[in-house]
Amino acid sequence: MILWTIQTAAAWHTWQQQQTLRAPPQYVEPAFRPAYAWMVTQMVKRIGPKPKAVRYPLWAWYQWRNDRKRRPDLRSSAHLPAGQRGVRIEFEHPDTAALLSDFDLWHYVLNYWYLPESMADGEAFEQELSERGFSFYLNKPLPDAAYHRRVAQSWERIFDVSWAAEDIADPYPMKSLQASLWQVELDQVREVTFFTAR
Repeated sequence: MILWTIQTAAAWHTWQQQQTLRAPPQYVEPAFRPAYAWMVTQMVKRIGPKPKAVRYPLWAWYQWRNDRKRRPDLRSSAHLPAGQRGVRIEFEHPDTAALLSDFDLWHYVLNYWYLPESMADGEAFEQELSERGFSFYLNKPLPDAAYHRRVAQSWERIFDVSWAAEDIADPYPMKSLQASLWQVELDQVREVTFFTAR
């Protein structure tokens, strides 16, 4: 599959020297480490063992805005902090070594929210928690192991890229799809485009 990753110019120069790009753990926000650890577990389960040198996933785009705008548009903001020099790197990666997920739904994992099958399912789950004095908005993680499991299991819906639900998940053609990978070798690179972030 063809993927794109946005990196700093410095990361690209390091990649050229080391021949392999991996996610540097120091750049992972501390608040997001539980979500990243969950993704690592899912990657091991779905695409195979983690290399010893890897701690966190490397992120790339499979479908940046929708199925007609797959490649990230460098005229858009928020790829990197404004003014920072960056690169969009297009590379080819084996399908079996990348885990695709819905970028918008990934925020349920990052924020420790329950990902409901429907709005009614979400309301029912929140009501059930409330009756027991819990809230996944306030208790992170939930102190009850069974409820925590239900929240974590709900996140697995992010991997069903064909799943759509009104007011929750867009249909496939409209989804932003990210790919999580262990690493990328320099010889997989097809194109490098430098830019200054807006």
